[in-house]
Amino acid sequence: MKIHKSVIDEKILCDFSEIHGRTLMNHVANSYNIETAIALAGLFCPEIIETNGCIFISEFYNDNIDELKKHYKTTKEIEMFVNSWSLQSLLKDCEYLDYSINYIDEFAKAIQYFWQIRVDLLFPDRNIVVEIGDGLMGEECRQ
Repeated sequence: MKIHKSVIDEKILCDFSEIHGRTLMNHVANSYNIETAIALAGLFCPEIIETNGCIFISEFYNDNIDELKKHYKTTKEIEMFVNSWSLQSLLKDCEYLDYSINYIDEFAKAIQYFWQIRVDLLFPDRNIVVEIGDGLMGEECRQ
């Protein structure tokens, strides 16, 4: 038997403020309703739009490609500006978030993994790299 580990370290479950299962999958099944599960699926497999050769997560795009072309020279720069997203901003209101452990890092790994699969499937002829890091294109950095 060969086991292919998750992109998320199962040990992080031990750090949760409330544990509702013996595995991460079991924890989710015991903690959330179907609406939350569907919303999370949408986060991990987002709507993607392509306009004027640029690829965007639609949640981040404001239908302003002409304005963006005035400020950025390349398609890659435009895509990076629009698609750069601060996970810390998304999670800043989470009441149980403890920055001393790697919640954001684990969450980021999952998003990177699934978004990379998504763009690879949708755009097999493009070399799109989904990356995680601090300070990409000026978004908030961890303190």
